[in-house]
Amino acid sequence: MSHILLLASETEGIRLKSDLESVGHSVSRLAWNHERVTLSDTGSQPGNPVDLLVVDDTFPGHLPNRVQRLLRPPASRNTPVLLITDEARVANVDFSAGITDFITRPYSLEQMETRLRLILGSTERRDVIRLDELVINLVRYEVRVNDVLVDLTLKEYELLKYLVVHRGRVFTRSDLLDRIWGYDYHGGMRTIDVHVARLRTKLAGFNGAISTVRGVGYGFDWPPVPT
Repeated sequence: MSHILLLASETEGIRLKSDLESVGHSVSRLAWNHERVTLSDTGSQPGNPVDLLVVDDTFPGHLPNRVQRLLRPPASRNTPVLLITDEARVANVDFSAGITDFITRPYSLEQMETRLRLILGSTERRDVIRLDELVINLVRYEVRVNDVLVDLTLKEYELLKYLVVHRGRVFTRSDLLDRIWGYDYHGGMRTIDVHVARLRTKLAGFNGAISTVRGVGYGFDWPPVPT
């Protein structure tokens, strides 16, 4: 598990922290107060080594080289920096300011996870999730049931993986659209219903694990609840 320092506005910070934690990282969200950067929550202790600095471009005074000076310790000039920005602003990204890479909004969790893996070169995360006959290979983007490969689209895979990783929780259709398709996606809520129906068909004997909570949304029960 990598330790990430997140610099973002109050509005964007809550969402980004949740996204970063959902893909397996420890996150400390930081607040800007004029010329100082302070911890706004304590998910990790400030003395812990910092593996990555994530900066949202809505964060005031966000130049990474300046922010890193204010943060040291624990962050240093060698700490990689991921910038979250809008596509229209990409042309103005100044890599000489200390930015290692960037990702544009809207993004999916799969895009975020892939970019973090490239930056961090992490080998600490689990490569495979096994739930009896269901196996999700996080490196090969494969799903197998009873050792038979299940042919999923990328969004079906992302949706299944998200529900499995957060099994036991129930998510609204709006939550799932935000997390998987990106919060600027303009498709209807019916998108979720269609993808869940396809997953249940493709997972065959394992489909009972995807639960429906009427009036709320979907979750992944483990072990599956008998019907």
